[in-house]
Amino acid sequence: MRTDQVVRRIGRIFSDRFARPAVAVAGSLLLATVLAACSSTSTSSTSSSSSSSSTAPAPPSTAPGVTATTIRVGVISSLTGAIAADFDGFSPGMQAYFDMIDARGGVDGRKLVLAYNLDDGSNPSQFTQLSHSLLEQDHVFAAGVSSFFFTPALFVATHTPTYGYNVSGNWQGPNNLFAAGGSVESFNAGVAPVAYLAHRTHATSVAVISYGPAITSSYDACKADAVDLAASGVHVAYDALDAQLGGNYTPAVQQMQQKHVDFVISCLQSSDNITLSRDLRQYGVNATQLWLDGYDQALLDHYTSLMQGVYIDLNGTVPFDVVHALPGGYPGMATYLAAMKRYEPKFEFSSVALQGWQSAALLAEGIKRAGKNLTQANLIAVTNQITNFTAGGLTIVVNWARAHTTQTYPACSDFVKVKGKTFLPVTITGHQVFACFDKSPNLKDPKLATPPAGTPGT
Repeated sequence: MRTDQVVRRIGRIFSDRFARPAVAVAGSLLLATVLAACSSTSTSSTSSSSSSSSTAPAPPSTAPGVTATTIRVGVISSLTGAIAADFDGFSPGMQAYFDMIDARGGVDGRKLVLAYNLDDGSNPSQFTQLSHSLLEQDHVFAAGVSSFFFTPALFVATHTPTYGYNVSGNWQGPNNLFAAGGSVESFNAGVAPVAYLAHRTHATSVAVISYGPAITSSYDACKADAVDLAASGVHVAYDALDAQLGGNYTPAVQQMQQKHVDFVISCLQSSDNITLSRDLRQYGVNATQLWLDGYDQALLDHYTSLMQGVYIDLNGTVPFDVVHALPGGYPGMATYLAAMKRYEPKFEFSSVALQGWQSAALLAEGIKRAGKNLTQANLIAVTNQITNFTAGGLTIVVNWARAHTTQTYPACSDFVKVKGKTFLPVTITGHQVFACFDKSPNLKDPKLATPPAGTPGT
């Protein structure tokens, strides 16, 4: 695997990290950026209910990709190649949402059709070529993107409504680029939830480990944690911000042992987290571990003993596991899982599929709001008036009036903790899984802020 391919593969782990509305998160790395069609709040949020669909005749439109009965959408993803496993869930997530909404009659009498599902083969030049084909020859109404190689210039120049998985860090700015979870990446906004978890677990000596600057998302996320925590008086006893992909972590773990570390923040990919956990156990370092990557049932099934007690930061998307752990508390997730199980079962628990679903949900909400004036320009305009989007209850609140350029507060995140072969959602108060914080809290003892109105679980 080439070095640039490795960098891309790791980038997705963190790109949704707190690109908050301007969310994920990160969207980061978060990506996430998360956000499926689900909101338990007002009608201004996209819902997966029948309110988004109609069997009435559709009004005429001269917009590209629109007929009296259909709206054509195209997606470019990395479906094959070195990084496909990290991106191929997006189009199935979008397709599942389309299938669900089309079964109810579509949106204002038009069905949403994923007419083009293109594969860039994990190749940047192929992505560029497909972009021209999709926008200049196929004339889709809207585009979806799930590729590290996303280059926005053509999408912006053609004013195409574009939705996607923010792993490349270049979704911020233009008002037609709608990264799931918000188009801004703010690593510093993610530090408060980390500090909150460290305080909650009574940590006294913190270690931070990431890849080096060449893998920018890993490095930037953990560097923000290390610098901000230390500046606030949290005892950061050790940082290793230059770890190697697939490397030997024994020297770092020995340093953690000598410094009596009891809380480890890891910005490594899941397989390296397993190696790190094994080394911590071997050297008797009894530390709480917080991972940014590893929310994967197959991984847990295989490495059950090494993952016990591990926390994983979900960067603002509702955990899949709430449907069992907190029954009835998050109906949006129940809707999502039911639809995925019916239409795209292979990707039911894919976090990338969740990105595709929430992108489809935002598109559908924009189409509904555009009404009789269904043009690309009007779709963009009305979508940017949505201030409390949660994809039907699947994510923290995204304010699209600001989410292209500005990190908004309070910023929220959530965690799961491994117990046995289960990821248990970490509840904050009652059945609420989101921990929210105002800007610049005291990181030694961060105080919770009131979640924004419409936050799932409130």
